[in-house]
Amino acid sequence: MKKYFSISLLFILNFYFSQQTDALKLIKEKYDAEIQHIEDGYKDALAKASLRKRTRISLKKDSDITSLKLKRDLEYQKELEKIQSAYPISNNNLIVPKEEGYILPKYPDGMEAFKKEIANNFDAQGEIIQGKGIVQSVVIFIIEKDGSMITVKGFGENPAFNRKAEMAVLLTQKKWQPATKDGVPQRARLRVPFTLNFD
Repeated sequence: MKKYFSISLLFILNFYFSQQTDALKLIKEKYDAEIQHIEDGYKDALAKASLRKRTRISLKKDSDITSLKLKRDLEYQKELEKIQSAYPISNNNLIVPKEEGYILPKYPDGMEAFKKEIANNFDAQGEIIQGKGIVQSVVIFIIEKDGSMITVKGFGENPAFNRKAEMAVLLTQKKWQPATKDGVPQRARLRVPFTLNFD
């Protein structure tokens, strides 16, 4: 009976984490559509306006989009807090020890595709990231035994940059091929560094 309970609990937790990351993707889709609607709404006005009016219209459009992105970022933050509270990550043991028979998780299209997807997801607008010189964050994330990403945590001195990096990782679309130890699926902790250079 105890074994069935733990298997059932694991299934429920995996379902919960899957719902959380799905909630983030729904927020992204909703705001992407609203931003596109704003872009489309201003397109005709910009095409018909004089050069002088175009500047004012562009500023208004940018203001509307920035305010929408700030609203989106607040929704992201609420969902991110739920995810992180359900499965906290500490800054201890950041590197997975290399053991014989252990195979790291793999992203379906490879790590370069994963990095490209992260870069596309990273939104430097919305919440303002401030800093001088080079700002860094290391994002730690957990890949569950079923290949789903269950949580992320950014470690760095700039909280706004950490949040943006966390969201970029969480918004990736595909399930991973899980880590294995002697052929048995394992939960794995991975890390990806982010660097932003303020000139």
